Amino acid sequence: MTRAEVVISTAEDEVDLRVDGKSLYNGQARARAKQGVELFENTFSPGKKMPSLPPPWPGDYYHPRFAHMAVDNLTKLSPVTRESFTGYPIPNFYPLVVFQGVGLGYQIEQLVESGRVENAIVLEPDVEVFAASLLTTDWEKIYNAFQKSGQSLRFLIGAKHTEEGIWGALLENLLHFSPIFPIMNFFLNERGDPVMEQVARRLNREAVASLTVWGHYDDEVRQINNALHAFYNGIRTIPGRGSLESDVPVLIIGSGPSLDNRIEDIKSVRNRVVIVSAGTGLRVLLENDIYPDFHVELESDYLNYRVLSSYDRAKLKKVRIIAASQVCPLIWDLFGDQRLYFKKESPISGMFGSPDATISHGTPTCTNAALALCSQMGLRNIFLFGTDFGFADNKKHHAKQSIYMKSEDESLHAELSEGATKAFSNTKTFAVKGVRGNSVQTTPTYFTAKRSVEYLISLTNAGARTFNFSNCADGADIEGAKWLDSQAFLEIAEEFGSEKNRDRILATLFSENAKPVATDRIESQLKATEDSLKRLHSTISGLIKSKKLEGKKDITRVTSEISRYMEQELVKQDPSFYYMIRGAVRHFLYVGFAHTLAMENSREVTEFLKEWKTSFLDCFEQLPKHFHNVTHKEYKMDNDPWIYQSINDPE
Repeated sequence: MTRAEVVISTAEDEVDLRVDGKSLYNGQARARAKQGVELFENTFSPGKKMPSLPPPWPGDYYHPRFAHMAVDNLTKLSPVTRESFTGYPIPNFYPLVVFQGVGLGYQIEQLVESGRVENAIVLEPDVEVFAASLLTTDWEKIYNAFQKSGQSLRFLIGAKHTEEGIWGALLENLLHFSPIFPIMNFFLNERGDPVMEQVARRLNREAVASLTVWGHYDDEVRQINNALHAFYNGIRTIPGRGSLESDVPVLIIGSGPSLDNRIEDIKSVRNRVVIVSAGTGLRVLLENDIYPDFHVELESDYLNYRVLSSYDRAKLKKVRIIAASQVCPLIWDLFGDQRLYFKKESPISGMFGSPDATISHGTPTCTNAALALCSQMGLRNIFLFGTDFGFADNKKHHAKQSIYMKSEDESLHAELSEGATKAFSNTKTFAVKGVRGNSVQTTPTYFTAKRSVEYLISLTNAGARTFNFSNCADGADIEGAKWLDSQAFLEIAEEFGSEKNRDRILATLFSENAKPVATDRIESQLKATEDSLKRLHSTISGLIKSKKLEGKKDITRVTSEISRYMEQELVKQDPSFYYMIRGAVRHFLYVGFAHTLAMENSREVTEFLKEWKTSFLDCFEQLPKHFHNVTHKEYKMDNDPWIYQSINDPE
């Protein structure tokens, strides 16, 4: 230690910690720790109701598919109802405590000695402060308090002491406890650190968004089926990552409401820039007679084909498409030329893909996919249009000529409008900072997409090459992307635009030398996935059956152990399989943990846990056979009902 020192007062039996010459406790570290623990225990005393992410209710898992229905049927067995739920009564233990700051460790020692902490994350940005605690705290004793199966003690030392630095690192660790986080995790802010307070508030605020990226087996197996059609039909892959090095402006076009005011900007630079439409941004461009250089698709549902096929077919044939391998295979033939890429966060990438054709951090929306694709291919000058991720008026959530606002297919338009009315209603949205310092409304999905864009920009700028990200949308503020008005954008486009370089980029992207995915490994990969499903059932069965499962502490330990197996072992052993199955595991844990913690009758807890155990294991025992039945067939477009079904259609 060079900055921190421990000061011992033998006369008062007290200790202080000085960092850079400043006292942190005014000579009262022991007393302050005792007061902090007492305040924590009074604030979170047993029986008090904790407002948190509610349990899933019957009907929340509404897709009429195999695993979804199994989870939904389980929710119907719980005595807890939407009407009766008023919060989670805090049990006589703490499922997960985040110690935000170590100090001299006395508060951790005291709370852990009570025997009430099941899992803990010890967070300390300052390495020297943690080093000082080694002189005052018996860490071995603390460690020994977490020796029972299903308990965990994690250390997060040295994270950068900023909101972004701590938030990202802490979130990564908290996900090892899904769904204990975000349902019942507690923060103990040791020194009242304002940065730590901001992080805790942000994690609590964004809890709902974390559910949107879990995925589910039913959707994953449907995506694998879609991808196999693409492989057997010879759809070719994109060129290698980094092969398009260029400063030519790239315009990524979403369908946010602000796009209406920037159409003329796009038209004025059309021939000297690369225009990329993302998702529903395509219709807006086509209706304004702007043909993008290529279109990006990500979504796998049959609904996406219905949307695209409702557009002018002749115009679509003039557009090229680059899409994730899992899109509905009927989509490929709608466009003039096609290339596919592999989504890193998909099992398809690990099972059948190649690193060169794999794009990471391109979820959850098509805009995210287009941004990830372009930046990772080496396009360094990116401008975001219609990427609002929010709106000032809940009724004007998309551009005027988006499919959500206008369509020749009246039935489809009515269906989408009804869904949008619900998704963008006042009760489903919340406020975030806008580009002009104002507030705009956003949804959990949009918010997750915005955060994903910000993370990708931060990650990209941390590399050696220089990238420029500019925001030409008038919605939510995007950290790392400077907002530009029309004049500023046109000046940059004039300086860097080049028709010759644009043509070179497109010639490389859609080279005739591009190769399709080899099909000779498909059968062995499918067999390996079946075997992985069998092994997972065996592992989970062993973890559950080896333990007593009668009370709230029991389900907490089982949840913790299964979650940590998924996040620490399975993701390393078989990342592609992990991405395929993590959603199904998490959703079963979510139902079991949330409903059990919400109950106040111990008999009902025991009875429900019996049902949960049976349902969970029965579903996972049947998954290998289900997977085999779906994926083993002749891959022809005219005789596979799966590609003509939405996730909302009965299996």
